[in-house]
Amino acid sequence: MSQLDLADGLRLLHTTHQGEHFGHPSHLRFGWAVLDEADDVDDAVRLVSLTIRHVAELGGTPDKYHATVTEFWVRLLAHLRATYPGARTPKEMGEVYLPLLDANLPSRYWSDLDGDAKTIWVEPDLMPLP
Repeated sequence: MSQLDLADGLRLLHTTHQGEHFGHPSHLRFGWAVLDEADDVDDAVRLVSLTIRHVAELGGTPDKYHATVTEFWVRLLAHLRATYPGARTPKEMGEVYLPLLDANLPSRYWSDLDGDAKTIWVEPDLMPLP
């Protein structure tokens, strides 16, 4: 496991946040930046989850953190980066793989993202991850 910790996650979050609402594009940029520095996908999932959960708690909205959705996006970004190595940013990747821009993409993989899926990883039930 890498030595990346919450301070690294907050640093990467700060450098990728471009002043707008922390919406889908900001999440993608953050996940991308973490993948750049993490040892592997599992390490990236760990750091993204730790950081987003921490920020949600600080903001008084811990229920906004969603374990399955967070892990989905990090794993998808890692897969796409390996599949399309010419895309160097999330924006470029969105031009190559348009579904990346759809914040509701997880609903194509899961019929139910409530319950346990909010707090732990739940395998998709509609179709396998790429």
